[in-house]
Amino acid sequence: MELSGIELRYLVNEIGSRVTSGYYVSGVNAITKSSLLLKLHHPTQEDIMLVLSTRGVWITKLKFKPVEENSLEGAAQRELERAKLESIEQAGSERIVSMKFRHPDGKVRVAVCEFFGEGNLVICDEGMQIIAILNPIQVRHRTLNVGLRYAYPPARGVDVFEVTLDQMLSLRNEAKSLDVLRWIGRSISMPKKFVEEVAKRAGIEPYKQAARLSDEEVEKIYSIIKNLVNDVSAGRNHQPIIIMQEGDNKPVEALPIMTEEAAGKISTKKAAASYMEAVDEVLSAEILDIGRSSKTVELDRQIAILEHDLDEQNKAKEAVMQKSAAIRKLANELMALSYQNPDDGKVHDVLAANSASIVKEKGVKYIEVAGEQVEMQANLAKASSMLFARAKEMERGSASIEGARAKLLAQIEKLRSQTAAIHKKVVVKEQTAKEWYERYRWFITTDGLLAIGGRDASSNSALIRKHLTEDDIVFHAEVHGSPFFIVKNAAAPAKEGRIDPSLLQVAKATVSFSRAWKDGLSSADAYWVMPEQVKKGAPTGQFLPKGSFVIEGKRNYLKGVEIRLAIGIVQLNGRETLVCGPEEAIKSRAIFYAVLLQGGMDPMTAAKKAKSEFVKIAAAGDNSEEAAETIKRISLDDFVRALPTGQSRISFTARGQAGFI
Repeated sequence: MELSGIELRYLVNEIGSRVTSGYYVSGVNAITKSSLLLKLHHPTQEDIMLVLSTRGVWITKLKFKPVEENSLEGAAQRELERAKLESIEQAGSERIVSMKFRHPDGKVRVAVCEFFGEGNLVICDEGMQIIAILNPIQVRHRTLNVGLRYAYPPARGVDVFEVTLDQMLSLRNEAKSLDVLRWIGRSISMPKKFVEEVAKRAGIEPYKQAARLSDEEVEKIYSIIKNLVNDVSAGRNHQPIIIMQEGDNKPVEALPIMTEEAAGKISTKKAAASYMEAVDEVLSAEILDIGRSSKTVELDRQIAILEHDLDEQNKAKEAVMQKSAAIRKLANELMALSYQNPDDGKVHDVLAANSASIVKEKGVKYIEVAGEQVEMQANLAKASSMLFARAKEMERGSASIEGARAKLLAQIEKLRSQTAAIHKKVVVKEQTAKEWYERYRWFITTDGLLAIGGRDASSNSALIRKHLTEDDIVFHAEVHGSPFFIVKNAAAPAKEGRIDPSLLQVAKATVSFSRAWKDGLSSADAYWVMPEQVKKGAPTGQFLPKGSFVIEGKRNYLKGVEIRLAIGIVQLNGRETLVCGPEEAIKSRAIFYAVLLQGGMDPMTAAKKAKSEFVKIAAAGDNSEEAAETIKRISLDDFVRALPTGQSRISFTARGQAGFI
C-alpha cells in the first residue's frame, strides 16, 4: 500500500490535532529496520504510540515488539527523547512530512519522513542540517547525507491542494495526446484509484483525449477533484474500508472513501472505524511481515534447499516407478506370448508396442526398455522372469527413496515449526485502553477505595477541577510541593469514621509524594477536607499559583505520618501495570512489590533495579517464563514515572498477596 498526498494530509491533520499540545517523546524504539515507534506522553492525557516508517506515519493501537535492528534508533533516542512535539506538517501535496520537536533547553530537532521510492527517515537540526539519516542518497537532483543540509526533491506536478480552474484549463491545452486519466494523474499527482473515481463521478470517458475536453468538462472535473480532495484530507464523508487479499484474507489496502472499484469487491473488504485505524491495520501488517521475514531468512533458505531436494526425490521416485511399471507391462505381455509359440514377428510387435527393442553389445543380446537393459534369454518365459526381477529391484530402490523423502519432510516440518515460533513472537497485541486515573498517581486502599493524586501543578489542577465530586474527600500535606489526593466515594464513610486504614494510607501517599521525600524527612503532617471546602478561585485581590487552591473550614489532621512507599505490579482489567503507594495497599494487591526508602539512587537507576528484581522473582516462580516476559515488556519510563521525585533505594522485594494470572 502506498499513501497518496491527500491521504497523508488527513493523517497529518489528525495527528496534529491529537499530539501537538503538551505531548513529549518519552521513548523511541525500533520496530523494523525501516520503522520506529515513538511513545508520546502527556501529563494529563493518554499516551499515544506514533509509528514513523518509510511507508507512512500513523497512530497505532498495537504493542510492537522489536523485530529488527534499526540504524537510526540510537540517534533518534539521543535527539528526540524528552522533546515536545510542537508541529507536524506536510510539504504541499508531496509525500513528505516534517515534525518539529523542542527540548526543555530550547534545542530544536526536525524529523523528516519521505514516503516515495524506498522511503527515508531523516533527523535534522533547527537549520535543517542532517544529524542522522536512515538511507543516504546521491542522485542527480539532490544528495542527502550526514552533515549536509536537507533538500526537498523537485516538485511533481501542480499542488492538488492549491490548483485553480485556470491552471486546469491551461494544463488541458498542454495535454497533447494524453488521455484524461494520465492527464489528471501527471498534472496534479493524484493516485490512479482517485483519478479513476474522478472520471467516473464526472461521467467522462477515461480514455478520451484530454485536449478535446470542453471548458465545461474541465470545470466539472476541477469541481469533483476539489470536493474529493477536501473530503479525504479533512476527514469529511469518510467511509473507511480495508481491502483484503483473496485467499489469506490479509489486509492490503486502506481507503478513506468508497470508490466504485472498491464497491465491486464486496467479498474482499471490511469496514473500519476510522481511516487512521484502517491505515494502522494495513501498514502495521506490512511492517510486521517484513520483520517476520527478516527474522527467518536463514531458516527460509534452509527450507528452500530441503524443498528443492525433496522435489528431486519426488522426481526420482516417479521416474523409478514409471520405469518399473513399463518393465512389468512388457514382462506380462511377453509371458502371455510365451504360451503361444510365437514367431519373431509377434515378439517384435510386442517390443515395439512397449517402446522396447533387442540390442546387442559385445556379442550379447539385451532387451532394452525404459532405459534399462535385461539380458535376453533362450525362451520368453525366462526373459519375462528376468524383467519381473528387474522391476522388483527398482521398486525396492523406490522404498529407499521414500525413506530419504520422509527424512526431508521431517526436517522441513521442524524448520517450519521454528519459523512459526519466531513469527509468533513477532505477533503484537492491541493496546488496552488505560483508565483515566492512570495519568495521575493512584492506588487502591485496603478498603477498596480508589485514591488519585497529582504529579505536578498542572495535574493537581486538572484533578481537582475535572474529577473531584461531592462524594469524595481531599488530602493535602503541610509540606511544600505536596500533591492533592482525592479518595473517590469516601465522603460518607469518612464522616462516620469507617475508613481509618484508608485515611492513613492516603495520608502516607500524600506526604511521601511531596517534597518531604526528596528532603529526606522521616514523617510529616497531612490533613483531609470535604470537597466543598476546596475553593477553586482566589479571594478578591489575591493570586493563586497554578495547581493551588484555597482550603476553608476545619482540617482533619493526621500527625507524624511515616514517609514510606512501595512499588508493585498489579492486575488491572486483565493486564499488568505498575502502581506506587503505601506499602500496606500495594502489598495486598500486588503480584510482586518492592519497598522504597529515601536516598541512594536516582530515579532511572532505581527503576532499573526494581525491574531487575521483579524479573528475578518472576523467573523463580510459577508461570516463570510468562511472568518474566510480562515484566520485561513494561518500559523503564513507566517505572520512572511511578517512583517518587528524588532519590530512592530498594529496601526489599517480595511476592505480593495477588497471584499471576
